[in-house]
Amino acid sequence: MNAIETKNLTKYYGKSRGIIDVNLEVKEGDVFGFIGPNGAGKSTTIRTLLGFIFPDSGKASIFGMDCLKEQAKIKMNVGYLPSEVSYYDDMTVKELLLYSAKFYKKDCSKRINELSDILELDINKKIDSLSYGNNKEGRSYTVFTS
Repeated sequence: MNAIETKNLTKYYGKSRGIIDVNLEVKEGDVFGFIGPNGAGKSTTIRTLLGFIFPDSGKASIFGMDCLKEQAKIKMNVGYLPSEVSYYDDMTVKELLLYSAKFYKKDCSKRINELSDILELDINKKIDSLSYGNNKEGRSYTVFTS
């Protein structure tokens, strides 16, 4: 089964191109990243896959679930964190991760501790005390709480 599959996925913003005929297959277990310059369609593709915006044409699925018809189910199993996200700087990393886990109505304390050990992340630090790179990484770990 493909983790992600798109067929001729197209999205326009008025007369401006978003993405045109994106055909993509990402096999389950593969590591895949979107790389490209601003305006290449990375965010548009991701936001379309997750049902935040709707395609003008084409089809997309995540783990065999139709991205339009089953978007609620997909959102319960997939984490998404845009690079522009902001949180309260006086929060600790642990508080942020526990807060984020509540969106999934799960107790992720054990997994948060496991990952912080593996990644050698001090989850008791305040977000605003982290370096720029660690600040973004600390925020990005919310993807793993689901």
